[in-house]
Amino acid sequence: MNNNPFDELDYFDHAALRLNLTDWLSAAQVFHPRFIEVSGCLIWERAYEEDNFREWYQALNGNATAVESTLNQVRLWQLVDVNEGNSIEEKMVANLAREIAFFWRAALESDHPEYSFDGGVVETEDGPVVRFVVHR
Repeated sequence: MNNNPFDELDYFDHAALRLNLTDWLSAAQVFHPRFIEVSGCLIWERAYEEDNFREWYQALNGNATAVESTLNQVRLWQLVDVNEGNSIEEKMVANLAREIAFFWRAALESDHPEYSFDGGVVETEDGPVVRFVVHR
C-alpha cells in the first residue's frame, strides 16, 4: 500500500501544495514574458542588457532577426534538470517546451499585434530551446 498523498494529486493540487507566491510569480513570467523594442528588434526583457545587446547588434551587423534569434530563447536545461536517457523525463521536458512556446507566442501576439512571429521549439543536442523572432 502506498501512503504517499502526492501520488493521488492532480496538477492543480500538486502546484497549490508545493509552490509559494514567489514560485507562482516566477512561473508566470516564464509563461508570459515581456518583450521590449530596441533598435528595430523585439527583445525578451530578461535577455536585454544594453551593452550585451549592443555587442550582439554590432557582431550581427544590425540583422534584427539574427539578434532576436540569439537573445529571444529559453533553453529548457536552464529551467529543469533531466536525467539523460530517461525517456519519460525527456518527453516531459519536450511537453514543457511546447507549452512555453505556446504561451510565448500568445504573449507576443497579444502584446505586439502589429507584428507576426516565427518560432517555437528547436531541438538541440542540449535539449529543447524555445525561440521567437519577428517575421520579416
